[in-house]
Amino acid sequence: MQKPSAKWIIIFNVVLCVPMAIIMSISAALLAHQPLVFSKLLPNMLIAFCLAVLINIILPIPKIQDGFAKLFKLDPHSLPGVLVGSIPVCLIFTVGVGLPLSWWNVRMAPAFLFAFLDTFIPLYIILYIVAFIMTPIAMKAANNACK
Repeated sequence: MQKPSAKWIIIFNVVLCVPMAIIMSISAALLAHQPLVFSKLLPNMLIAFCLAVLINIILPIPKIQDGFAKLFKLDPHSLPGVLVGSIPVCLIFTVGVGLPLSWWNVRMAPAFLFAFLDTFIPLYIILYIVAFIMTPIAMKAANNACK
């Protein structure tokens, strides 16, 4: 697998991370029983997007996903391989985006951890579904744009 171009990385991140940031921000607010106020949602969406892009740039997410599927002797590009490979990736994104967002919204040292833990499992499930749907779309969009 060759290293993706800057154009590919940008398109992939925009297509994947924008819906992820929007859905995660709205879901977290609803799960925390907070009103959906645009002036509070917009900074959360921007922070979530920036964190998701940063995670995608810093960590070798495709290698992690493929490697985890191969641990279970699955083809990483088959449906079972994608389902299993998405487990650690969604964990990384849920913690990497959810924890800072909890800190941003709560801003009290012990309380933000409890707020994060309270929403962790539902956010993980939501993020898993979003990533499962959006990753192939983002990859196809990036691949088509870079042909």
